[in-house]
Amino acid sequence: MPGQLWTEHEIEQLRGLLAQGLSASEMQIGSRSPAAIQNKAARLDFVGDGIPRKRWTAEAESQLKRLISEGWTAARLSADPEVLAGYSRNAVQKKLGRLKLIDGGRSRRARDAVRLSATQLDRFYTFLLAHASRCTPEQIALLWNRENTPLVTRRRVVYHLQKLGVKRSWAEVMRMPFSKAKQRRVSKKALEASQKRWDEYRDYQESELRELARRRRSRTRSRGKSLAVRACRDCNRRWPAVEPFYVLYEKQTAVGRRRYLGRICRMCRNKRRRESKNLRRKGPATA
Repeated sequence: MPGQLWTEHEIEQLRGLLAQGLSASEMQIGSRSPAAIQNKAARLDFVGDGIPRKRWTAEAESQLKRLISEGWTAARLSADPEVLAGYSRNAVQKKLGRLKLIDGGRSRRARDAVRLSATQLDRFYTFLLAHASRCTPEQIALLWNRENTPLVTRRRVVYHLQKLGVKRSWAEVMRMPFSKAKQRRVSKKALEASQKRWDEYRDYQESELRELARRRRSRTRSRGKSLAVRACRDCNRRWPAVEPFYVLYEKQTAVGRRRYLGRICRMCRNKRRRESKNLRRKGPATA
């Protein structure tokens, strides 16, 4: 019925149907089409329950953007009566979604998350209580996922353990066999990665020293002089007998302070220091 005005009776009927939670396609108001019903509800600011809602102004939107950038949440905004008065938490969340000020990926993950049914939850709680005393949350998740669905994560296990009132301290969890085995694996990987980084650094340092030695020899020959060299006591490589190829030491003697070069090159000196540091980390050898 294009162009026909809405009567007060039709408006009240529209309000009542909206209060029942019906959509425009489910309503029967005379011969009004669903599009006409939806447009009229929008013009009258009728939302859901038929109660008018406060429209968002440009000033309110800019204030919302500023507060969100400062770290405010939708719950905090709706709870403060002096900030964005008249806007509910749901209205704030919807507006944030329209303005793309929320993490869309997080929302999608929340929508797509697999929920445990009542039967599955009872079975899951029984499983948790049977394993919580001797297994870590990560281990419980692995055991559950072997033969059960839906799959759960360590964080979900921790969440439901807290709901059940089962709380174990970090120290207790770390003393469990699963945690100790994981620590050994992680320590081994960390040691291998550290050794790899050290080998790469040693190769780089050696190439830099070789290039520096080549330039020193070339510069000395161009001046018609010879460059003193010294063989390292550990690796027997011959390096120029100056810094930075060898460490320069100072020693206080009876006749005064004396300076002298070390007998091992800088590369071997660094290697010795690293090996000594590793031995100190391991501690005294056990019988």
